Amino acid sequence: MGFTEMRRETIPGNYFNPRAYVKSDSASGLLSTRQGKRLIAIPEFLIQSIHQTLISEAGEAASMAFYTFGLSWGKSFYERVKKEIEIYYETSISQMNAAEFFATVQQLWGVHGLGKITVDFSSSKHGLLLVTIENSSISIPQSQSDSKAFSVEAGFLSGWFSANARQELSACATDWNQSKTEYLVGAKLHIEQIETNFISKGRRTSAILAKF
Repeated sequence: MGFTEMRRETIPGNYFNPRAYVKSDSASGLLSTRQGKRLIAIPEFLIQSIHQTLISEAGEAASMAFYTFGLSWGKSFYERVKKEIEIYYETSISQMNAAEFFATVQQLWGVHGLGKITVDFSSSKHGLLLVTIENSSISIPQSQSDSKAFSVEAGFLSGWFSANARQELSACATDWNQSKTEYLVGAKLHIEQIETNFISKGRRTSAILAKF
């Protein structure tokens, strides 16, 4: 068989490579994805202003509003990029192996400026995922913050993983510092119990997981 008769399979490159994924049109002043979906760069002070305004207006109810907003955002974001990933790689996400999919998720998070995401499956036998976000653009960690200060990102992760798993999941922040935040993702009742039995008493990730 000659070389001209050989059929060679090509492996798709990194779909979310910033140089290929983000398109800038200086004439129109627009940013878009390689699929033509519009992107908007949001300055950090706007995120902070939205948080501060809603807290001052809604008080204690603000955290629930933040979480609900993040939940809806996470679900719709997953459904959008799911279509893009499946078209590009010519396979469904359910047929991708976990390592390949979550490597793609890391690239996806980075190109959208959401920070660096790491997913730890070591507690999955207890129905929990440990998700770490470094350099988040959604939440601004402060050493004196409590778990509710991360409600938008917790909701976002809840929505994302719910859409991926096709079942309703919840998430809560379980540890944080200036550069990263840890979240536990699991069934709603499970997360509620963790919030009541551990988070409300000041327990952090390592202490929580030690109990399972």
